[in-house]
Amino acid sequence: MFYPNRQVLGDQLAEKLTQFKDTDSIVFCLKKSSLLSCIELAANLHAYIYIMQYAEIQDPFDITRVLGAVTQKGDFVLNPEISRGEYEYIAMDFMSVIEERKRDAFSALNAQPDPNPSFDMNAFNNRNVLLFADILSTQFQIQVALNILKSYKPALITGVCGNITTDISDKFTIETDGVTYMDILPNTSFEDDHYFDQPDTLSEEDKIKMANNISLYWA
Repeated sequence: MFYPNRQVLGDQLAEKLTQFKDTDSIVFCLKKSSLLSCIELAANLHAYIYIMQYAEIQDPFDITRVLGAVTQKGDFVLNPEISRGEYEYIAMDFMSVIEERKRDAFSALNAQPDPNPSFDMNAFNNRNVLLFADILSTQFQIQVALNILKSYKPALITGVCGNITTDISDKFTIETDGVTYMDILPNTSFEDDHYFDQPDTLSEEDKIKMANNISLYWA
């Protein structure tokens, strides 16, 4: 499915999620590239926004893929497309490299501005959490989000996406309490922007500011 722009996608998803309106839900944005749709969705639902931030670590055995990620808490999250056995095999030869990259990634994260400076992580407890991306073709962001949420007890975790590939939708279905999509694709090799007629012209900084002030935006 194609969309005029990301705001329209956010509006269309909000129409499918009216049960979450005015419930103090949290839209958990899995990708910063999805922020514009996320803001529109949250504005319609009168919800809050949490922006996920992490640092990727490349596979030293195969630099074309991501081995895992380091979260802001310093946790390492293995790419779910890599089995634990395969990771252990890679680590046999590259453990020192991997550990150094983890430290470097964590230091780089600490040096970056926090995209959620006023967000109390305890807000995830007893609230509905909508794991959201406008286009999703990898399990990786879902796995990182679940790692972040493991320390909390949301009332409900729902997977929400515009276009999602079949195998990733299976991951969402297994890991969440429910899912809402606009379209399920057999697969895709296109960049996310391919599915939108109009480009996203706002800077990342401006979108983060809007997301941080979202309660003022819809009040």
